[in-house]
Amino acid sequence: MNRAFGAGILCFFAAAGLVNAQSAPGGQAASAQATAIVAQRETPPTVTLDNLLENAKSGAPGLRSARLALDSAEAQFAQVRAKNGLSVGETGGYFHQGSIPSSSTTTGKSGVVGENLQAGLTISSPSTSVSVSAQQGLTSSGDQSTSLSLSGSQVVYDGYAGGRASGTVREADYTLRAAQVAYDAALKSLDYQIRQAYYVLIGAQDTLSVRQATVKHAEENLAQIRGFFTAQRATKLDVLQVQVTLTQAQLDLKSAQNDIETDRKKLSLIVGLPLDRTYQVADVPVPALPDLDPTKAIETAFSSRSELKTLDLNIASAEIAQALQRSAASPSISLDGSYGYSQAWSTNTGTGSFTAGFSVSLPPLYDGKLQDSLVRQAGNQVDSYKVQRDQTRQSITIDVQSALFGVQDTNDRLALAQKNLEQAQGQYDLDKAKLAAGLVTTLDVLTAFSTLTTAQLGLEQAKDAYILAVLNLDNVMGL
Repeated sequence: MNRAFGAGILCFFAAAGLVNAQSAPGGQAASAQATAIVAQRETPPTVTLDNLLENAKSGAPGLRSARLALDSAEAQFAQVRAKNGLSVGETGGYFHQGSIPSSSTTTGKSGVVGENLQAGLTISSPSTSVSVSAQQGLTSSGDQSTSLSLSGSQVVYDGYAGGRASGTVREADYTLRAAQVAYDAALKSLDYQIRQAYYVLIGAQDTLSVRQATVKHAEENLAQIRGFFTAQRATKLDVLQVQVTLTQAQLDLKSAQNDIETDRKKLSLIVGLPLDRTYQVADVPVPALPDLDPTKAIETAFSSRSELKTLDLNIASAEIAQALQRSAASPSISLDGSYGYSQAWSTNTGTGSFTAGFSVSLPPLYDGKLQDSLVRQAGNQVDSYKVQRDQTRQSITIDVQSALFGVQDTNDRLALAQKNLEQAQGQYDLDKAKLAAGLVTTLDVLTAFSTLTTAQLGLEQAKDAYILAVLNLDNVMGL
């Protein structure tokens, strides 16, 4: 689309051989009316597509929601990783050990009286546990004792390669990656919506330029016909016909102005700008005809569309969930060991002990087929995602093929609209020349003028349709 298109129309009309509005009867009033309609307000500031895309990164409401969803997914993954990773804990304490007088003793005293300090350190994970503790005791008689203990347990097999904890983290990682894909898809969707609304607004601006030029030319026609009427070369009917044409052009201009207001507010809503902000958008060049090879376009869509990426991640996550559920029917084997040492400092004697072994946790002998049903349910989820992926691929294929046809069709119609405008312009020039020679009527010229205006609008609409078709092709290809 060309922002200078409206100015070009004005130049064309000025060169069409019409009597200047200023020199015809009523011309000054018509010129003043044209100025009032065409320049109703000062020219608003111009914004570019890049400006709006950058502003949307911080102001678009839809993007803020997507960013919050991604942040929640990252927090959820951090929780899962923390719960299934190593944790370190420490303990400390003090207790007083006393005795209760016993009636069975003649002294009335029994037991040991003293003070004790304790401290411990524990390192644990879902498959590993290591605990270290120490205790220092001091009796009322001055005897001291120290004891140390170390124990550990390690799961060496739980039915899942690498351990169920690692599988749970991997499953959560796929969920996080799916959330990232959703956020990236939200960015692309926002970009598409902004571009679409931007191009629609450009089309409305260009339509307004055509409408403004049409009003100005209709006013010049009216001034000319009034001059002819004064010179008795036109009838009252001729003047009435031109007046009707002018009124229709003025109504169309008001409609075009309203379309711009509406389209600008729609764009502002998407970007996150105040709805009462006034601006115009800068023109963009008409994109070149893209590569219309269906095979390449479909392959690009399969590798780029967020729906397929999400389903692939869902399948991988569901397969891990199925394997984890299946591992619940497997035995769990752990290696266990401990070592303890105690030192009595008053007698300078120490004793130590240790244990070593393994433990096996077996699944229930009978659970009413609960485990089998859970595994089958998890497997059905995997198959369901695969069916959805196949259906989505077929739907994308249809969308791409339809979008390719849309681009080719709108490009052909754009070429036709350009030829149609050339034809309408030639017919209008011819009828204007014949009118000056008295060979056609005013109605013939008005009909040609209406056809020319329709062709001009048709060319703008064809350009809009082509640009939106190219944009839609990029969108269905996931670009």
